[in-house]
Amino acid sequence: MFQIGEFARIAQVSTAQLRRYDKMGLLKPQKIDSFTGYRYYSATQIPRLNRILALKELGLTLKQIGRALDDNISSEELRGMLYMKKTQIEQMIYEEIARVRYIESRIDQIDTEGTLNEYDIVLKSVPATKFLSSRDKYESVMDVRANIGMSHQMIPKSTGKKLLGYFTAILHSDGFFEGEIDLEMGFQVDSGIDEDLSVELSQGIQFDVTELPAVEHILTITRIGDPQLGHGTYGALATWMEANNYQSDGPVRELFIQYDASDMGKMVAEVQYPVTPIVSDRPQLL
Repeated sequence: MFQIGEFARIAQVSTAQLRRYDKMGLLKPQKIDSFTGYRYYSATQIPRLNRILALKELGLTLKQIGRALDDNISSEELRGMLYMKKTQIEQMIYEEIARVRYIESRIDQIDTEGTLNEYDIVLKSVPATKFLSSRDKYESVMDVRANIGMSHQMIPKSTGKKLLGYFTAILHSDGFFEGEIDLEMGFQVDSGIDEDLSVELSQGIQFDVTELPAVEHILTITRIGDPQLGHGTYGALATWMEANNYQSDGPVRELFIQYDASDMGKMVAEVQYPVTPIVSDRPQLL
């Protein structure tokens, strides 16, 4: 048996917490000395205390914890609840880190405002190619990434890697905003692929063989790093277009030369922006 202070040290909680749990009837001392009033706890009470602390981390009030303990929630149920909470916290941490990186990238863009020195921009033409793709509307960037990850896992199993070229994403919506992401994505494939090939992922997402049209004038720039932080490259393309009298002429493409979902910093993509020369309306002088 341990006095309350020693038990608090063993269990890594405060004595105030133990007194509060005693008052709420969640964790009564194993024994209270009738003469001194000292509270004594047993090591056998640690599992119940761990359950109280786990339920507290799930956001339950002390009253709710009491009801949960009375219902004798199983270890399996508690483990599942904790796993879900863990996943939610990890997602929140990931989103906050992504926000920090986004802010840092915007600061970098401000620092290099109006300069093109860091980028190698090339104007070229691209031929038509077969495209095993799917087009859908997505609620969030996380939904997009989940679908990309799924396609990288499942499609090579159906087609074999030899037929697959670069993974390519085409943005059809005006912007990349939550709830408004109209995106076509898939693999450029060998011309000898069966045109009737269709690959269905989970949740009814289907990839069919279509054609990625040829583009006579396409402005390209290579981006390294997280696609979500790519506004610097787009800003450089916009600066080049204005300086050279070009305008956009179709949805932007991103061709992934190196794709690594485990480390976004290692991503290498060629951003392809279809453009056309701007023809002046002013009559030419004779």
